[in-house]
Amino acid sequence: RSSPPCLPPREACRVAGAPGPPAGLAMVYFECQACNETVKKPKLAKHLEICGSYYVSCIDCSKVFAWNEWEAHTSCMSEAQKYQGKLFEAKESSNKGQAKQDAWVDNVQKRIEDPEAGISAQTKALLVKLLGFNNIPRKQKPFGNFVKNSLKIWDDKKIGEMWDVIFAANAKPPAATAPTNAASKEAPQQPDTPAKPACKEWAGWKRALDEVLAAHDGELPWQKLRDALVARYRSSGQANGMSEESLGCQALAEIPEAYLSAEDALVRLPAPAKRQKQA
Repeated sequence: RSSPPCLPPREACRVAGAPGPPAGLAMVYFECQACNETVKKPKLAKHLEICGSYYVSCIDCSKVFAWNEWEAHTSCMSEAQKYQGKLFEAKESSNKGQAKQDAWVDNVQKRIEDPEAGISAQTKALLVKLLGFNNIPRKQKPFGNFVKNSLKIWDDKKIGEMWDVIFAANAKPPAATAPTNAASKEAPQQPDTPAKPACKEWAGWKRALDEVLAAHDGELPWQKLRDALVARYRSSGQANGMSEESLGCQALAEIPEAYLSAEDALVRLPAPAKRQKQA
């Protein structure tokens, strides 16, 4: 079998900065075309270095990849997709969760590849290896346990350095600050708004009673009169937290007997007062 006109597998595995898998999608398994061994993706580079195979195939989709192509194959079809074909429909809730996880891991990948991030070579190598796993926790404590179980790293300092990179990669950008130049400090001119009318001075229940009745041709049903008197009392600032019911009872208690009628529910100005108001 002829070798491709590029670096052999042993050298390719040592190329610095080889792109790691982007978003943490479903774990991919490959079959070595030289020894037919099934290998998880995170361990495939080491296997190729030992075995010397130039080609591997994906267990799920059976696609064959050259030694310099398999890194880009980050996810493959699930068992349901494989056997249901065009009839397969992904659950919406799982798609949302996967999209969130993909975006989270993609931010980590970009941070690793950023030359200005100041990440040590050792931490970068550990993170690249970590991104080959599925469902990496996005919380610090579960993340630490996941790294210990998956990468067999027990050094809390190393785990902390990995988490610092991940935290920085997914930190929310600071809120934009307002410009500090002199022009921006000047408050925008607001349109002139009419001042609120001053509270009308309260001259007593009797005076309010006469004015309300006079404004309604000298008579009103007692319920409407009560509400009008209470509204006037409140607008004058005299209520002092009294309830609507208490004010209503007080307003009715202040109506003189001469204003009441035994024939109907109307409250009327007495005849002399009515004529005086009309005059």
